[in-house]
Amino acid sequence: MRQRLVRDVMSREVAAGDRPDAAIRDDVVEQVLRRTLWIEPEQVQVHVDGGVVTLTGSVGRRTTAAIAVRLAEELPGVVAVVDRIRHDFDDSALARSRVGRTHPFSADPFGPERDRFAA
Repeated sequence: MRQRLVRDVMSREVAAGDRPDAAIRDDVVEQVLRRTLWIEPEQVQVHVDGGVVTLTGSVGRRTTAAIAVRLAEELPGVVAVVDRIRHDFDDSALARSRVGRTHPFSADPFGPERDRFAA
């Protein structure tokens, strides 16, 4: 049997927790776009109606758009996210690849191979 989530059985208004759309929009713009992804509101626009967030605009990479959607889904009061973000480069295959994988803040590879370079 498929696991049921609260959002599957409750109306949008109740699942949103009566949180105002303007507050949700402000959180998406400030917390997700500006602070986390460093995206300006002119680049990705946010519209919220009844807790449903619609993201439009354009970013450089497909994975950036996907991250924006996932982070927005986690915010309080968000019922669903409609992804209409365009991207210039589809890097999803590269993101799934384990070849040459490095820590995002280092040129050192993940895993035991890193130890072979130790003096």
